[in-house]
Amino acid sequence: MRLQSELAAVVVGFVTLNLLLVFAAIGLFARMGPAVELILQRNDATIVAAEDILEALAREPAGVTSPERREAVDAALATIARNVTEQDEPKAIAAIEQSIAAGLEGQAKARETLTDALRALIELNRDAMLAADREAQRLGVAGAWAAAFVGLATLLLGLVLGRRLGRRLVRPVLELRQVLGAARTGDEFRRCGVHDAPIEVEETLDELNRLLDAREVAFAGEESARSGVQ
Repeated sequence: MRLQSELAAVVVGFVTLNLLLVFAAIGLFARMGPAVELILQRNDATIVAAEDILEALAREPAGVTSPERREAVDAALATIARNVTEQDEPKAIAAIEQSIAAGLEGQAKARETLTDALRALIELNRDAMLAADREAQRLGVAGAWAAAFVGLATLLLGLVLGRRLGRRLVRPVLELRQVLGAARTGDEFRRCGVHDAPIEVEETLDELNRLLDAREVAFAGEESARSGVQ
C-alpha cells in the first residue's frame, strides 16, 4: 500500500468511528426525548382529568348541581376517554362511564364505584409514567455503554494503527537514519534492510542502497587506481 493511501485509511478510520459515536448518541437521545415527553403528557392529562372529577365529588358530596362544575366534569371525562394509552384503562373507563351519572347525583354506591375506578385509572397512569422514567434511564445507560464501547473501539484501533504505522513508517525512517550515520562514519557495508513498508519508502531505501553500492564501487576504483600508481 502506498504511504498516502495508508495515512488516508488511518484518518478515515478515526473519523468514521467518531462520527459513528456522535450520530449514535444523537439518534438515541433524539428518539428518547419525544417518546418520553408524549407518554408523560398523555398520562399526566389523564391523571389531571381524574383528579378534577374526584375534586368535584369531594366539593359537592350531596351531588354536583353547578352547571360549570358539570361542564368541567364532562370535559375531564372526554379527556380520559381520548387519552387511552394503557391496556387496562378501558375497563376502568367503562366503570367510570357507568357510574358517573349516579355518582354525580350523590348516590353513595355509585360514588364509591366511581371513586375506586378513578383511583385505579390514576394508578395505571402513574405506573406508566414510572415505567417511562425507567425506560428513559435504561436508554440513557445503554447510550452511555454504547458510547463507551465505541470509545474503547477507537482506542484499540488507534493502538493497532499506531503500532502498524510505527512498524511500517517509523522503523524504516530510523533504519534510514542509522544507515546514513554508518555511511558518514565510514561503514561501507551497512545497508537498509526494511521491506515491510509503504511502496514509496521501500523505493527510497532501495535507491539509497544503490547509491551506497555505487559509492563503494567508486571508492574501490579509486583505491585500485592509487595502488596502480604506487
